[in-house]
Amino acid sequence: MKIVVVGSKGTLGLAASRFWNDPRVASRIAAGRGGEAKPSNDLVIPLNLPDFDACSRMIVVDTIGDIRPDVIVNASGVNLIDWLESHPNTARNVHGHAVSNLKAAARRTGALLVQFGCGEAFYRKRLQTNESDDPDAISPEAPGFTEEDSPSPESVYAKTKLESERIALEAPKSLVLRFSSLFGETSDYSSGNLVDSLFKSLARAKKISVLNDRMIEPLWSIDVLCALKTLIEAGARGVYHLTGNSRATPLEVAEYLFQRCGFRNREVVGISAEEYGIKAPQSAFTVLSSAKYGVVEGSYKLPDWKTALDNYIDWRQSYADF
Repeated sequence: MKIVVVGSKGTLGLAASRFWNDPRVASRIAAGRGGEAKPSNDLVIPLNLPDFDACSRMIVVDTIGDIRPDVIVNASGVNLIDWLESHPNTARNVHGHAVSNLKAAARRTGALLVQFGCGEAFYRKRLQTNESDDPDAISPEAPGFTEEDSPSPESVYAKTKLESERIALEAPKSLVLRFSSLFGETSDYSSGNLVDSLFKSLARAKKISVLNDRMIEPLWSIDVLCALKTLIEAGARGVYHLTGNSRATPLEVAEYLFQRCGFRNREVVGISAEEYGIKAPQSAFTVLSSAKYGVVEGSYKLPDWKTALDNYIDWRQSYADF
């Protein structure tokens, strides 16, 4: 099988382009679905700026047309939610126009188009507290959103990401995967992620402020890759939510990470999005339900966020270039 990875230097793109054929990924899939490891020898072609600009119709159609892949994995995008709020044209180009170009390439080649969505598609203004009866708030223990729930994006980022899903689903063969919060290896082309930011904070501060009024479901990029590979193998199409069925606030993630890494001289302080200075409307609750994904035959079982974080830390330590 021939796979093109667009945005190959972002968090998801790095996972796919570097580790698609890694035997440890095959072993994780086998362990996560109770079967035997199947070695993968697929041809993976990474595409990224500056050589490959997904916003250029000519470059996209010609390049991918020449490659003629079986699968196009679109791991490109910008998740700087505050920044995109004042740069809507960039959001529309990267999350809209670029996906239209990839859809055209998928039509021409007959490839499966894989697009990633986000939990921000379901906006909830704030979390409910014991002391409040706020009609705009949602309980931290509320059920996760399903694929059948109506999206309600609020930010420019969320609206354009949802539009990218709609465009991708117009391709003859398409697969859209949504998740709440992603962490993993990054590069200079990555927008960053919560765990990556926390690791960087360790090097420069002893007191760290982390959001405590958001409920998320962190996933490791390698686990998303494992889920993607099993869904492709199963011939899945349409929209699927990916989750390890465990939730936490960013503050809880930070506290666990520092404890796990043995950093006892760091003070972690909870702070609200308003106190943090976040201006764009960001959802306080991006928890999803993976019931639909869970019944796909042979699908990889996604671990809870603590197990995923433990696995990521062990994985990082096995690479000198991290």
